[in-house]
Amino acid sequence: MKRIALIAILVLTFAVALVLVIGTAGDQEIASIDIRRPTTILSLVASRLHAIPSYVRELIDGATAGFRETIGKHESPKKSLER
Repeated sequence: MKRIALIAILVLTFAVALVLVIGTAGDQEIASIDIRRPTTILSLVASRLHAIPSYVRELIDGATAGFRETIGKHESPKKSLER
């Protein structure tokens, strides 16, 4: 009984992950999926996995933009002592 529950959880997790990948895809990527050719789903998943670093970078930049602005206001530029 435990094996069936474990398999069911794994299948459900895989299905949810696949739905999230397809749900976040663009219209052109979704249009490129051919149900008769399952390898097109793999290319979609690969393209979405390659997009993760830029998505995370955008999230971090958005979250830290206010912090960087505040730091920039409080730090005055250092002037050189040139004569």
